[in-house]
Amino acid sequence: MEATILRYLRDKYHPLAIIIYGSFADGSSGPGSDFDALLIAAGEKRHDDSSFKGVPLDVFLYPPEQFQKDWDPADYIQICGGRIVEDRGGLAAGLMERVNAYVAQLPRKSLAELREELNWCRKMLARALRDDDEGFYRWHWLLTDSLEIFCDLVREPWLGPKKALKLMAASYGVALRVYRRALREMTPEALRNWIDYLDDLAKLEAARELPEKTEESGNLTAF
Repeated sequence: MEATILRYLRDKYHPLAIIIYGSFADGSSGPGSDFDALLIAAGEKRHDDSSFKGVPLDVFLYPPEQFQKDWDPADYIQICGGRIVEDRGGLAAGLMERVNAYVAQLPRKSLAELREELNWCRKMLARALRDDDEGFYRWHWLLTDSLEIFCDLVREPWLGPKKALKLMAASYGVALRVYRRALREMTPEALRNWIDYLDDLAKLEAARELPEKTEESGNLTAF
C-alpha cells in the first residue's frame, strides 16, 4: 500500500522531496492508520487530509522557499525518526539533519522541574479517586499527561504517545506493564501503582544527579 500511495502523491504533487513518518515509516501501520508525510513541492503551503483507497492521508506540503529562509525545527519535530523516500537536491536530508540535531540538544528537565511534575501527579491522583465526573475526567487526564512525564524522567524527548509507547516496549518493559495495567484496568490500585512507579524513577534520577548538583549548589533537596 505504501508504494501505491507514494505513486499517487508523486503523480498529484510532483514533489522534490518526501519524508514519511509515523506508523507507515516504522512498519507498525494497521487498519485505520494515517499515512503521515511531509512533501516539498512547488505551490503554496497546504494540507492534504483526504483519503486514498481507504487510507486517511495526513500530508503536509511546503514550497522549497519555506526552507530557504529562517525556519524553526520545532515546527517539524514530527518527522524525527521518519524515512526519506524522495530527495532531489538534498532538501529532505537537510531538513532531517537539522530537526534531528534540534531534538538531540533539547534541554533536560531539572530536578526541581521533575519534582513539580511528580507533585502534580500526586495531586491529580488524589482528585482522580473522587467518585464523581470531575474525578474520572482527571483520571484520564493523569493517564495522558503522565506518559510525557515518563519521558522526562527517563531523559527522552517527548515525540508523541506512539513513540513513547514504542520506547517503553523496547527499553522499559516494567513501565509498559504497569502503564498498560493502569490504562486497561481503570482501578485505583493500578493507577496508584503507575504513579508510584514514576515516583521511583524520579528518586533514581535524583540519586544519579544529586551528588554533582550538590557540589555545584550546596543546597539542593532530593525527592
